[in-house]
Amino acid sequence: MRTAHTDILKEENQRGISNIKIFKMLWTYMKKYYIILILSFLFLFLSTIVDLTIPSVMRYVIDNVINSAYKFEKIDNNFKSSPTGDYTLKQVNEKYYMSNGKEEIPVSGEFVNNIKNKALDDIMKYTLIIVSLFLGQLLFNYGQVIFSNLMGQKVIYDIRDELYSHILSVPLDFFTKNPTGKITTRTVNDTQNLSQFFTDVLTSLTKDVAIIIGVIIVMFKMNIKLTTYVIIMFPIIIAATWVFGIIDKKIYSKTRTRISATNAFLAENIAGANVTKSFNQEDRKRQEFYDLSHKLYKSRMQQIILNGLFRPMMNVMYYITLSLLFWFGAKLFKQNIVSFGVLVAFTSYIDMFFRPLFDIAEKYDILQNAFASAEKIFRLKELEQEDFGKGKYKEIKMGSIKFKNVSFAYEKENYILKNVSFKVEAKDNIAIVGETGSGKTTIIKLINGLYRPQMGNIYIDEKDLNDYDLHALRRQIAVVPQDVFLFTGTILDNIRMFDESVSEEEVIEAAKQVHAHEMIEKFPDKYYTKILERGSTLSAGERQLIALARAVVFKSKIIILDEATANIDVETEYLIQKAMENLIGKVTILSIAHRLSTIKTARKILVVHKGKVVEEGSHNELMNKRGIYYDLYRLQYST
Repeated sequence: MRTAHTDILKEENQRGISNIKIFKMLWTYMKKYYIILILSFLFLFLSTIVDLTIPSVMRYVIDNVINSAYKFEKIDNNFKSSPTGDYTLKQVNEKYYMSNGKEEIPVSGEFVNNIKNKALDDIMKYTLIIVSLFLGQLLFNYGQVIFSNLMGQKVIYDIRDELYSHILSVPLDFFTKNPTGKITTRTVNDTQNLSQFFTDVLTSLTKDVAIIIGVIIVMFKMNIKLTTYVIIMFPIIIAATWVFGIIDKKIYSKTRTRISATNAFLAENIAGANVTKSFNQEDRKRQEFYDLSHKLYKSRMQQIILNGLFRPMMNVMYYITLSLLFWFGAKLFKQNIVSFGVLVAFTSYIDMFFRPLFDIAEKYDILQNAFASAEKIFRLKELEQEDFGKGKYKEIKMGSIKFKNVSFAYEKENYILKNVSFKVEAKDNIAIVGETGSGKTTIIKLINGLYRPQMGNIYIDEKDLNDYDLHALRRQIAVVPQDVFLFTGTILDNIRMFDESVSEEEVIEAAKQVHAHEMIEKFPDKYYTKILERGSTLSAGERQLIALARAVVFKSKIIILDEATANIDVETEYLIQKAMENLIGKVTILSIAHRLSTIKTARKILVVHKGKVVEEGSHNELMNKRGIYYDLYRLQYST
């Protein structure tokens, strides 16, 4: 038995697309905005350079400015500040001396003042340099954020737009096999998740990698021996991060699948809430949702546990690395191999090295979340598009229809239609009847080109359906279904399908032809009456009349009524019959009906039984034959 749980399991076990392949797919969108990308990475490069420069400048200030103010070396009886000098300045009884522990050499007050002024000038100068670096860091980080976000939003706009266009172009069976909630999740949620890759990961993660590599290079240049001691932990850290990434990707992919399934369940069951209540199925649906929600809860908890373990582990490694720095740094400092400024700089660089690693759990989560969403988006984009015909013909001139030995199955060899042949003359009025499941609605879908028959041919105006441009063909074939779908907007919008090139006068004229005008005029806002989702504020009959007006306003050459009078009151049925009488002889009319009383005036009636056209003729002719039509009519009449 197929359930939501088996669908989840199937999707979870589906072989994933590698991150490298996903990035290559994303690159096809990114390269269009290469100027923005270059600017983003330029600001990132400058920001990284500034980040790496600040600790080195501070080391220089400590070793060569602050320390130099207290240490001097003797050169030709003159004293010059030097971080490695042997002499220090001492004051005894308001007199100043240079002392190296062995001798004391007096110096003048003017000399001392010059030293103090120079030290203050140097400190002021380097303070301004450091402040300038911080301001530059702010500016470059801001520029990098702005340009990376700009590119991300442009790419996501393109992907979302292209994805929706692709969805509109896939075959109809895609929509029958996939719940609305799942498709919505792909188009909205997954594209939004993907946007975080550009805004929070792409440049930030690149900068983190650059910082890590840069820190190691600068530390080696600063002191090879101390760096060798400190980087002992680095391979362990990198290996732990790599293992974390592998596990995290699997969990995130599973989570995205379960979110999609939960959304699909909610969308379907909220839409069908009236059926659930009518058949007292609340407990069963509650249990189904609990099972889905529990699966989502378990995968979320796996993420939390993994992330909760990763950051404390990074903290432990950070403090171990700092301990190694202090232990070996103190020994090297005593041996005069490293200066105090180098120790301070190394502390900053180790902090700088671990800072991206601390954030990598969050960023890796975002990355895997984005790539898991991207994988599902690109899988959707891999779906084969609908065959829209060869495009040789774009106009239906007369409106004749012919089926020649047509057989069709939705799945494998389970044929719904079997070797069906019939002809509808241009501007004729034909009806199709038959029991439920006989294949009546399938015939409509084949005429519209929504499906292609496995065998046989369909002709419009004696031209093969495959030779038409199906986009153009469908604009000239109007289908009025049993349950008319209306979009959120006004009645005017729904009749002209939001095409403002169709004037209000044309809409009113079309409504008058199908007797919808009187009904619309009864509403307070008339043609500007707001329609809620799916036209829930209108009756079935009112929606039917609007659909008929829609067919007329677009000058359809073929109008198909699919059980159009099945669920409406007698008065509205009368109006629809009057509307159809106005159209007879002007367009080709094909009516599908269960209520046989509504199609008695059809010039010809086709009787479909178990996928075959078994009878055809007028109402009287078929009644005289006393065949299947006669039995259907007698059954309805007696009922």
